[in-house]
Amino acid sequence: MIQQIKNLARHSSIYTFSTFLQRALGFVMLPIYTDVLYIPKAAYGDLILVYTFVAFMTVIYLYGMDAALLRYFFLGKFKREEVYKAGFMGVLVSSLLFSGLLFLFAQPIGYLILGGNGYGAFIRLAAVIMFLDGLGNLPYLVLRAEEKSVTYSVLRIGRFVVEVALNILFVVVWRYGVIGILYANALASFLNLLALLPYQNKYIRAPFNKEAFKTLAAFGLPMIPNGIAYLTVEMSDKYLMRFLLGKETMALYSASYKFGSLLLLLVIAFRTAWQPFFLRIAKEEEHPQRIYARVLTYFFLIGSFIVVSGSYFVEYIVKLPLGGGRTLLGHAYWSGIIIIPMILTAYLFYGLYVNFTVGIYIKKKTQWMVLFTGLAAVVNVGSNFYLMPHFGIMGAAVATLLSYLIMTLAIWIVNQRLYPVAYEYGRILIVLVYLVVMLFVLYYFNPDFVLRVLLILLSPVLFLAGGFLKKEEWAVLKAFRK
Repeated sequence: MIQQIKNLARHSSIYTFSTFLQRALGFVMLPIYTDVLYIPKAAYGDLILVYTFVAFMTVIYLYGMDAALLRYFFLGKFKREEVYKAGFMGVLVSSLLFSGLLFLFAQPIGYLILGGNGYGAFIRLAAVIMFLDGLGNLPYLVLRAEEKSVTYSVLRIGRFVVEVALNILFVVVWRYGVIGILYANALASFLNLLALLPYQNKYIRAPFNKEAFKTLAAFGLPMIPNGIAYLTVEMSDKYLMRFLLGKETMALYSASYKFGSLLLLLVIAFRTAWQPFFLRIAKEEEHPQRIYARVLTYFFLIGSFIVVSGSYFVEYIVKLPLGGGRTLLGHAYWSGIIIIPMILTAYLFYGLYVNFTVGIYIKKKTQWMVLFTGLAAVVNVGSNFYLMPHFGIMGAAVATLLSYLIMTLAIWIVNQRLYPVAYEYGRILIVLVYLVVMLFVLYYFNPDFVLRVLLILLSPVLFLAGGFLKKEEWAVLKAFRK
């Protein structure tokens, strides 16, 4: 069991690095994006709304084909080449159709999403980005399935470097503003797709198998309402904030939200390795549930420590001077820092949700997922309407946390009926108490920097000396130390 988890950790660590760089563009460019000389606050709000729209539409473009393709790579009667060709042709047709519609109706859609005329170019560029990224996502699934984590990471890093360079060119040098960011994204997506062509050649040559496509569609289509509901949880606060609190407040909230979403990068990296891992061992291991339970414990322990550490020190990180009077986060955005611990905690629960998807995938019950995300979406929208006018951006952050908590509890209840796993509830409870107490200390007492350092350094000691580790875990630690 320990060896299997080591293998998962190795791939997860590689994916973590590449995923962080892939998503780090927003952080690297944040000093520029939040500098009103380059992009005014309201314009930054427009950028957030455009990418909110892109996130929603990506679910429609892929209609669950990515999840279905990965699942039937490991479990199913079709050859891998047939599975990939069916998924590729399905995404190609859907992407052409939806991008064509967006080009035709760009002006009215721009008015609906961004609240003004003259946004048609934004929507057309978004259509180009979604078409290129829709096709570009599929070869990455092949690399994940084949556990080529290093190749996967090198390509992701290459995309990141290219997009940073293009952003600097379009935004800093040529001063194109928000539309320059979209031009940079579209060009980087095109170059990324070209770089990925060699990795899908042997799969794309396979004949199109109609039965394989039907099987993939039957698995993937129920993911559409699930994906839309999840993105309602993830994105509705920004869209509603445009009406309830204004674009400038939405920009303030979104800038700090980026730092809270740092844990999402870890969750995405974990999910990238986790899905092929648990599907593979479901076929190979006699009792895979024991491994799934132990992985959840380790994930929650590491994730909680990251949440606490990030919450305690993010205030100092965002104010790091970069020269020329600039800081990592622009001065005008500092008042939003208070939401970051709430967002970090919300994504920790999303990580638990990802852990609990084991039974849903193995038992092919993806139709249940809309129940979990739909319930969370209702909670999110309802609580935002109530909390946002009363508590501002902090109300929106609490609504996000409540939504992810509800989503996680719902999938855990159903998963235990479909595919029971004896999770280590005693150890999980210890970690949960640690998380709650440390965040209470932060918000209620607001300790100074020195005390924060001491509390973080003391945290591992509490777990090591408190009998948290099992005998085989001590053996691994001793071997690692040697």
